[in-house]
Amino acid sequence: MTRYWTLGVAGVTVVAAIKTGLIVSFVLDPAQVDAATVSGLFVLFFALTAAVAYFCVTQLLSYLQGLRRERLTPAQNEPVAKETVIGRYAPDWGLSQAEADVAVFVAKGFSNSEVADMRNCAVATVKSQLGSIYQKSGLESRYQLIAFLTDEVCAMAKEGARAEMSAPVQSRTQTRKLLPLPGRKKIDRGVPSPAEA
Repeated sequence: MTRYWTLGVAGVTVVAAIKTGLIVSFVLDPAQVDAATVSGLFVLFFALTAAVAYFCVTQLLSYLQGLRRERLTPAQNEPVAKETVIGRYAPDWGLSQAEADVAVFVAKGFSNSEVADMRNCAVATVKSQLGSIYQKSGLESRYQLIAFLTDEVCAMAKEGARAEMSAPVQSRTQTRKLLPLPGRKKIDRGVPSPAEA
């Protein structure tokens, strides 16, 4: 995190220096240029550039968080499972259907030979497909793949619970008003009983 702050401050400083240099070179009269003017312009441009950079970064982070939340929110009747996560990430990673299938089996803890037996292929094919999965996803091992998918499933479950809590509560129909059960007074449904009529 410190590296990002250092890069951000350095970038803002360079931009402020360039703006100050341009104003001093092209706008101001050489007789007006002194140390106070240059330093004042630099501070002004530094503050303005930092404010714009902060606004842009916060907007970008909020947009990315919204995309992640959208990706993690399960659709109605969609299971919160590793298969769902792989199904959502496979197009972004560029996985073929065979690679996505291998990723599901590996995420469930099967060994390469077990995956090969289930898919009726050679172990070398599974290893090749795993190498392709790691390359396309940016993950380095089956343990990272399993950990990533587990984290995403947990985040998806949390997001699904949050979505359920924020959804409007539907009024429940009381079954005692709908079902005519023996011994129930007809007055419950708004109809007078024969004894009252």
